[in-house]
Amino acid sequence: MRLLFLALLLVSPLCFGKTVVIIQSYHLEYKWDADYIDAVRSVLGQDHDLHVFELDTKRLSKPEWPQKVAEIQRKIANVNPDVAILGDDNAFTLMADHLVEQQIPVVFLGVNGGPVQHPTLEHPLVTGILERPFFSESIRHLRKILRQKERFLVLMDDSPTMRNAVNEYFGDKRQATIYGSELDIVLTNDRDTWLDTVLNAHERYDAVVLGTHHTIRDKDGQYVIPHDLLKDAFYRAQLPLFSFWDIFVGEEQSIGGFTISAKQEGLTAARLASLILNGMRPDQIPQLKSLSGHYVYSASGLEHWNLDLSPMIASQANFVE
Repeated sequence: MRLLFLALLLVSPLCFGKTVVIIQSYHLEYKWDADYIDAVRSVLGQDHDLHVFELDTKRLSKPEWPQKVAEIQRKIANVNPDVAILGDDNAFTLMADHLVEQQIPVVFLGVNGGPVQHPTLEHPLVTGILERPFFSESIRHLRKILRQKERFLVLMDDSPTMRNAVNEYFGDKRQATIYGSELDIVLTNDRDTWLDTVLNAHERYDAVVLGTHHTIRDKDGQYVIPHDLLKDAFYRAQLPLFSFWDIFVGEEQSIGGFTISAKQEGLTAARLASLILNGMRPDQIPQLKSLSGHYVYSASGLEHWNLDLSPMIASQANFVE
């Protein structure tokens, strides 16, 4: 059955002339959003009318969210879409109930929470891809390339997406052991706490693995630009910085790792939407988990930290520069 379903994904874009809305949790300048939207457009954009709406929840303060939600609900009423694609947990939390009440099928991607956090995941009009960071696979991979590999710091912002990701895998624990390596998990939205944790990590850890860092604010409550924050950490940290997501890999950013691909998540979501546009009911389409990770590395990051990949890993890796 699974093989048949995966085959359907490959041939799904057969429908014509439908309307699709993409609702972002974040904003188009955020690379994760830009990458998955480009992927959706590559599958659906030629034959369908696509509308993209951004909730902008990383930059807007929480009291501003209801106004933005109401604005997008009005736009959806005007567009009357045949299917809606929701990107990430905040979009699902804020928009899924409204959409299914309007009998609009929903395809989600980038959602880390399960039915406990998102009961609407079990609605018959809903299907999609549950985003699951490759915690075990990442640590197993890093153990192959690091000489010192006994203790890792996992550092993330304290966003709903990261809380859900951690809770789904680790429960309420913030310490764990994976493949013999000890992990401490820290979530914070405070710039000084985040940066101090990175800068002092060498006292206790062998490497840092980063989640998202896009809901972080300074002591005055001002939004901190993620690229600038990671650049600061890159030059001041005394330990190598790896990532669970490929969007944070690059020059003056993280080195790389075994990562989730926004492009792959977008392609899969678009193909699920195509199945619905071709007449399949969402409850006939099994919900998926992130299908596959990939090795992504920054050449300058490897040089900066004096690290070498084995010929086998290097042959399988994508280098962003």
